[in-house]
Amino acid sequence: MSIKLNIHVTHRRYTDGLDAVQVQGATVGDCIKHLMTQYPAIEKGLFDRNGKLLKNIEIYVNDQSAYPDELARQVKDGDAIHLTLMLAGG
Repeated sequence: MSIKLNIHVTHRRYTDGLDAVQVQGATVGDCIKHLMTQYPAIEKGLFDRNGKLLKNIEIYVNDQSAYPDELARQVKDGDAIHLTLMLAGG
């Protein structure tokens, strides 16, 4: 099974500049774990010290929000996951 995981521009420093990576898994969480096996440093950009997804990370599957329980969301071959970063400020 192959899933396209699209990387937000802010996190591309962890993926050697790649904007998308092919991953495998049955859930979004599995796919992110697979991403972290390829690019371990990305973990600090996605999760806090307790292993919780950072509050400013939004996840979409096939252009639909995966909220709530993003990491448990089921995926299938050919799906696309988008990791986005919510920015705030003025």
